[in-house]
Formats: sequence, structure tokens, C-alpha cells
Amino acid sequence: MGGGSDHEPQKLLKSVVNDAGRHFFDAPAALSMDECVIRLGLLEGVNVVSMMPAEIGQWLVFQFEGYAFSASNPFGEVWFFADDPETPDGILQKIALCVVGPTKAS
Repeated sequence: MGGGSDHEPQKLLKSVVNDAGRHFFDAPAALSMDECVIRLGLLEGVNVVSMMPAEIGQWLVFQFEGYAFSASNPFGEVWFFADDPETPDGILQKIALCVVGPTKAS
């Protein structure tokens, strides 16, 4: 899980995996996949492409600023991946901060 407060940049992971690009962020264990999707919907420019069941958990596929991403929750914790391991850290930070930051009151 990334460290830091809701307003500080999140510590990004740099784990490159063969079939999923770069594993760059783990959402806090208290956040479900549904909550992550709702929070991502608040980030201007995010396009949720699909959400599908997997053998264990679910897969979310989305796009942001011209890059493709996925998220999975195989063990109850949502893991975020960038399809392109060279996706700029600034874009990854925007996603991480959106997920862990405070939500806007309706």
C-alpha cells in the first residue's frame, strides 16, 4: 500500500510484470473495487472501458490522458496497473491521489 496522507503524493510502486505492464499502486485495504470506480469517476478525463469478473475478484479497465490502465482485486485489495511501464509518474500520481483523496460532498 502506498504511504502518505490524502494530500501528499503517494509512494508509487515500480513493479514491472509480464502480463500487466507496471504495478504502480495498491489502494488502501478499506476501499472496495466499487469505491475505487466511484472515486475514479471524479477524475476528469477518466474513461471506464469495462469491469468484468475474474476467477478471483474483478478486473477494471480504464483510460486516462491517452494511457490504458487496469485494476484487480484478487485478495480484497485493489491493485492498479499501467499497461505501458513507461507511463509518466505524474499521471500515475493523479490516479493514486484520486483514489485515496477525500471525496467531494454531493
